[in-house]
Amino acid sequence: MSYEGVIEQSAAGLKELVESGEEIIGYIYPHVPLELFMAHGFTPSLIRALPGASSGYEESLQTFACAYIRNLYSQRANGQFLTLSGLLFPANTCDSLQNLSDIWRVRFHDDKVLRLTYPVTRYSQDESTTKFLAEEIRLLSEKLSRDYNRPFLAESYESAIDLVQEFRKGTQFLYSARVVNPRIISYSEVVRLVRTFLSIPTMSSISDIREAVSTVQVAADELGLLDSIESVRHAILSGDYSGVRLPEELETPRIVIAGGMVEPQAIAALMHEIPNFSESTLVLDNLSFGFKVVFTIPPSKADDPFMAMAKSVLSAPGEPTHEGLSYRMGVMKGLLKNLSIQGLIVCEQSFCDPDQFEAPSIEKAACELDVKSIRMPLDPEFSDRGRIETRIQSFLETLG
Repeated sequence: MSYEGVIEQSAAGLKELVESGEEIIGYIYPHVPLELFMAHGFTPSLIRALPGASSGYEESLQTFACAYIRNLYSQRANGQFLTLSGLLFPANTCDSLQNLSDIWRVRFHDDKVLRLTYPVTRYSQDESTTKFLAEEIRLLSEKLSRDYNRPFLAESYESAIDLVQEFRKGTQFLYSARVVNPRIISYSEVVRLVRTFLSIPTMSSISDIREAVSTVQVAADELGLLDSIESVRHAILSGDYSGVRLPEELETPRIVIAGGMVEPQAIAALMHEIPNFSESTLVLDNLSFGFKVVFTIPPSKADDPFMAMAKSVLSAPGEPTHEGLSYRMGVMKGLLKNLSIQGLIVCEQSFCDPDQFEAPSIEKAACELDVKSIRMPLDPEFSDRGRIETRIQSFLETLG
């Protein structure tokens, strides 16, 4: 299925939920406490950039608005948004997202705009970072209860933890399986399953993941790869790669796609347009909408709910908005060094400061490990698609 077809299918499923009476809370920044919205009886849905969104609304945005923000604003101005019960914006992540939420309140008076403020650092000795985010989540919970008359239900919260955890555990297995043997399931299929759940987090989406996991488990068992897959999954979650056991003979080259809020499904569609592209080449992504969401640790049912959700959100691996460059580059080096990677494509969302400030450091980290890299400026519309495909094809040729 084409990228446009996948988007249309996902939108149709979300529309069915809205028409059935489900109340949808849209969110833009991927690292949010999904369990919170479910505990209040809402369905959270990750808003995506659309390749066909018409621009022309730049007069409403400041010059530092990135291509992703312009795309989202254009969708709303063009009437391409479904009717949502609310839209959650992040604060303290980047100037563009902050600017978009401020303008959204002014331009679209009928929309219910919510906000969650994130801490500037990931860890602290006295847990002050976690406590700060926990308090912000608690305040958001109170607002949901007050404005929508939907209280936080402990039973719904625990059910949500189980649902989201099954999604993450299943997709972690699929991601890890591709690291061990990329031909065991296509990258397109893995990221489709991830995106479908993030757009429509229902049991139907979980059923599709279960089916894919079952199929891959059978194939991996026949090939004797189950232990290797689990060793990769554990290593990524823990950051300790000492127990990783990859097969001795791996198809090469093996590349990783890195970047921030770039759509993995768009990358998958782009790669398949490249002549002689092999499914075994793209081993892993390190994207906010893919890998970083999947390998987030679930909340603990034993902890205070708001502290547990804060710890979970802050566990997203290597997120650019988290303070600590050495930590983020350590995550990247761990993947490149221990998963037998030869090439790295660094995606830069047009005019995105976090992406573009991070790119030189990612290149340097790859260079220190003798991993070849290339920087790829792009926007959600792939407005210069021909040039992008040519550059990627040339890069793959240099890797042999």
